[in-house]
Amino acid sequence: MEIHLFHLMPWPYLPADFDDRERYPSTWVTLSNTHYDPERGHELYNRYLDEMEYAEELGFDGVSVNEHHQNAYGLMPAPNIMAAAVARRTRRIKLLILGNGLPLRDHPLRIAEEVAMLDAMSGGRVISGFVRGIGA
Repeated sequence: MEIHLFHLMPWPYLPADFDDRERYPSTWVTLSNTHYDPERGHELYNRYLDEMEYAEELGFDGVSVNEHHQNAYGLMPAPNIMAAAVARRTRRIKLLILGNGLPLRDHPLRIAEEVAMLDAMSGGRVISGFVRGIGA
């Protein structure tokens, strides 16, 4: 049995009244970038990368990265970049890319090339999935 760490990378710095649905109707797509702080973002990206790298030391078999845009529950619009950062600092752990949004790219061949490159860089540790995306 394999054990994987699924990492959503949420933005934890939302206003205290964020449950007010009239003021903040969604945590997804319509979330204003005014809630983002680049310094905190820098710290969070490094923290989340550290956590994914530490998963290998803890004995996890893999870590998962996925694609989310402009929302509070996932700071990962480019899962291939996150997988590349983890690949370089780990040796054994599998890298699950659970969602490159095909409709958001100019051509699917570009994603195939990136995933193949990541797989070569990681020594064959990439497991890749694709999503159709949404109409938004």
